[in-house]
Amino acid sequence: MEETTNKMEKIKLFEMFAGYGGASFALKKAGIPFECVGFSEIDKYAIQCYQQNHHGKNFGDCTKIDSKDLPDFDLLTGGFPCQSFSVAGKGLGEQETRGTLFHEIIRIAEVKQPKYMLLENVKGLTNKKHKATFNKILSELGRIGYLVDYKVLNSKDYGIPQNRERIFFVCRRNDLIDFNQDASEIDFNFPKKEELKLFLKDILEENIDKKYYLSADKTKQLLKKLPKTIETNATITPDRINKRQNGRRFKEDGEPMFTLNTQDIHGILQLNNPTHSNNRIYSEDGISPTLNTMQGGNRQPFIQIKNATKKGYQEGAPGDGVNLEQPNSKTRRGRVQDQICSTLQTNDQRGVVNSDLTIRKLTPTECFRLMGFLDDGINFDGLSNTQRYKLAGNGWDINLVSKIFKNMFEE
Repeated sequence: MEETTNKMEKIKLFEMFAGYGGASFALKKAGIPFECVGFSEIDKYAIQCYQQNHHGKNFGDCTKIDSKDLPDFDLLTGGFPCQSFSVAGKGLGEQETRGTLFHEIIRIAEVKQPKYMLLENVKGLTNKKHKATFNKILSELGRIGYLVDYKVLNSKDYGIPQNRERIFFVCRRNDLIDFNQDASEIDFNFPKKEELKLFLKDILEENIDKKYYLSADKTKQLLKKLPKTIETNATITPDRINKRQNGRRFKEDGEPMFTLNTQDIHGILQLNNPTHSNNRIYSEDGISPTLNTMQGGNRQPFIQIKNATKKGYQEGAPGDGVNLEQPNSKTRRGRVQDQICSTLQTNDQRGVVNSDLTIRKLTPTECFRLMGFLDDGINFDGLSNTQRYKLAGNGWDINLVSKIFKNMFEE
């Protein structure tokens, strides 16, 4: 691949909804020569981050771009705003203004006719309720002269320990492909799934500031409803620890489990010691008996996690990812992930269970490692933690996208 890419002419790139420049970072990671002829972004902090890491003119608000003013380019990329199709949002689709920004991609691509496009959105776009919008996207791409292949890909299947599902549309201009006149899709070779060998614990920073740990107040909030919950559910008793509980749960190593959060999934630090009286909760203030070094025999310490919607408890282990936010119960349920992180959002509400069974938030650096920046190769000068969390949640996993690009441009 390196010999091939070294002989390639530079690909001219235009990034829409650019964020921190996920496409530029991914092309660099893939070793594909390129030149960014411009990008489109309106968030001031995303623009700052982009310009600190890449070259290229910002053409600003895509709705105000005159396509004739843009230089020619070979590749258009865009993760068009996804809140309208996400379960984390209201799921209004094209009923909401943000859901129509895809048409700005069509408007520009119809005039500029780039050879290739790589577009991205949340998995929710494939839901039945958005079928009309999804079909409209495909028909519009076909109308302006492109064949398309698409697939939902998950970062955890390609080397990064984050459960992040996104749909990718690979588009090639019709004249570049030999195809049957009745064809509407290309047969694109998406990257093959890989065994996950890098886990959340492997990307954690050392010497973490205490500000990232759950506060005493937040811990108390988690514990307030526990006595009532425990009284009405017997699954905490020792003879049920190793038995399957109702609801979703761990099946085997490497499978995700449900989220510890501050609404209807409750956790507590305690010893699972069959010899202790009733394995009861020792303090409503969250104080645990002294942890010891015993291992095996169901005597090791763990975190009990109450399932959000069904009866049953889960066990959280060091290195598990934790969702700390209060979910909207009508649209989503949080999860605890076994040795991986749940999908990053635009906030600081993703955490991890530590080796001492405390819980803390992920740092911005760790969040970007979960977006493929394993060498921390991104310049954040002048950006606050809040801004960095937002950028990470809105961005592209550059590790996965680099693999897509390699398959797009290999000869």
